[in-house]
Amino acid sequence: MAEKEITLEDLRKQLGKEGPPVTVEIEKGMIRRFVHAVDDPNPLWRDEEYAKKTKYGSIIAPPYLLCTLMVLIPPTDPKAPPGSMAPMIPDMEFPKNLKGILDGGGEWESYKPLKVGDVITSRTKLANIYERGGKMGKMYFYVTETNIVNHHNEQVAKATGTVILYA
Repeated sequence: MAEKEITLEDLRKQLGKEGPPVTVEIEKGMIRRFVHAVDDPNPLWRDEEYAKKTKYGSIIAPPYLLCTLMVLIPPTDPKAPPGSMAPMIPDMEFPKNLKGILDGGGEWESYKPLKVGDVITSRTKLANIYERGGKMGKMYFYVTETNIVNHHNEQVAKATGTVILYA
């Protein structure tokens, strides 16, 4: 007997589903290696003497370090399409017979600087799923929202991301 095709209505029942919290400590070596790798010369994240004289009082991490940390989170769900943001939300359902997957982009809002010693926790939820037709057939857009707080429970950043699945 053929497996029943999942409908958009079935997929939308997952809205609001959250992944587990992911916690990372911001370390001086992490910042140093990152800014060296991306060749960012900003003294605010490279030069302690310079940074001490700023309103931050110490080296801070570039805001886009968060983007990298989110991408490096290991997959937790073997059913997730490779390369999707969905591994941060376990037990997600996806359309059957996927033909492809595409990063649909993301937006980041930074509210507080990341300092050495900060412990940040992110939590991702599925905010929306919608469908459109395209040249390759149906396209399903999975939209996630990620909130990131520090160890004082202050919101540090927010991210919205979209993954497009071709079925």
